[in-house]
Amino acid sequence: MSKLGSNAMHDALEGLEAPSNQRSDVFDDRGRTVPWMARTIYRLYDAQGQKLLDREGVSVAHWFYLRVLAERGEMNQLELSKRVGIASTTAVPALDSMEKRNLVRRTRDPKDRRKYYVSLQDEGRRLVDEMLPELTEMISTSLEGISAKDLRVFWKVMHGIEDNLTQMSQGDSVID
Repeated sequence: MSKLGSNAMHDALEGLEAPSNQRSDVFDDRGRTVPWMARTIYRLYDAQGQKLLDREGVSVAHWFYLRVLAERGEMNQLELSKRVGIASTTAVPALDSMEKRNLVRRTRDPKDRRKYYVSLQDEGRRLVDEMLPELTEMISTSLEGISAKDLRVFWKVMHGIEDNLTQMSQGDSVID
C-alpha cells in the first residue's frame, strides 16, 4: 500500500468510536487502533531520542543505520537499507552524509562493482558507544511504573503481532 493510502486508512479509522458492528479488539476505548498507538508511541520515542542525539548532531534516521552496523557489522548497502526499513534510494543521501562525517565507510564489492559494503568507522563506533546507554536509559524511564509481568505480556503480544504481520507479508521485508 502506498504511503498516502496507508495514511488515508489510518485517518479513516482513527478518532472514531468503535462502531458497534466493528470488532472491539481492533479499537481501544477512544477509537484508536494498534497501528495508531504504535505510531504515537514511536513518534514520542523519536522526539525524545532526537533531543539526546541533537548533542552529537545526528538524526534518529542516521542513528538507525549506526545501531544496525554496530550490532551486525559490515553489510551490503541493500541489506542495511532493508534492516533499517528505509528504501535503498533514500539510504544513499543518508550514507553520503554519514560518510562525510566519518561515521561510516562504503567500499565497493570487488566481485560486483555495482554493490557497496557499509562499515562503521571509529567515530561512528564512539557515537554508538556513547549514546546507546543514554537512549537505553530514556527507554527504561518510559517503562517506569509498568510491572515486569506486564512487560512480559507486552513483549509476547508484540512478538505475536510481528509474527502475524510477517506471515501476511510472506517475508517480503526484513526489519530488525
